[in-house]
Amino acid sequence: MENKGQSGFKIQNIILLEDNFKRINEVKFGDDLDNNLNINIEVNLAGDIVNVVETANFVQKNNDGIEQVIIMVKMIGIFQREGDAAISDMDKFGQINGAAIIFPFIREHISNLSLKACIPAIMLPPVNFVSLYERRKK
Repeated sequence: MENKGQSGFKIQNIILLEDNFKRINEVKFGDDLDNNLNINIEVNLAGDIVNVVETANFVQKNNDGIEQVIIMVKMIGIFQREGDAAISDMDKFGQINGAAIIFPFIREHISNLSLKACIPAIMLPPVNFVSLYERRKK
């Protein structure tokens, strides 16, 4: 199907680049866990291609401050500019929309890793990529 007269970006691929998982032998469960999620987004432009590399670092500590679970997942989304989308919008697209498109794949990967490690599913919270973009621009 052609995209006549419309502007935007088309997903070409989303690829797992790297992951790292570590857990201690005796993971304690409960509501008093300290979960920390950091997200890094890199946007690279090459002609009409926007490459968005998104890295999620997750650390779960128990109430004694011991790191029980450490996960790093890095994925790349490759997007093609279509139609009348302005070149100046490509970085903003990558930081907000591209990152938001990739994030569910990262969430699913982390959830599956935790289940395979025989710990309760780690469900990352939703992320407001617009807010994240605005904070980084300041």
